[in-house]
Amino acid sequence: MLRATLFVLCTVPALAHAVTWTKAGSTKDSRVYIDKASIKKGGSKGGDSARRAWTLESFGKPQTAPDGKQYLSVKALHLYDCDERSVTLQSQTFFPEAMAKGEAVGTYKFEAFDAEKVEAGTRYATAMTAVCGRVRAAKPAP
Repeated sequence: MLRATLFVLCTVPALAHAVTWTKAGSTKDSRVYIDKASIKKGGSKGGDSARRAWTLESFGKPQTAPDGKQYLSVKALHLYDCDERSVTLQSQTFFPEAMAKGEAVGTYKFEAFDAEKVEAGTRYATAMTAVCGRVRAAKPAP
């Protein structure tokens, strides 16, 4: 009985942190995945059209992080503005192996990163569609 209880106590936290990555797009150099369970409404910018979501980009060849360390994948938290069709990077964690495997080699959080427009056909366009639901046209400039 004690072993069964100990087993349950040890495995439940691991299951709680399991992430299901869904492929959202790709290029010749990388694949982009999204954690659909991480999609949350709201944010400091974008009002009702704002969504936060985690993405994972996995590369075929080693990349170099801002501090010079090599990595094969990066997990990132983005703020999506569904009406403006823009994305703002909020944090990144770099991993030495594909699919966010291995001990993280670096983590960066961004306080004031500029929003970038998401253009059709880019690897983040399908992530935007997954996060926002349907494709929305950007609001015209005032």
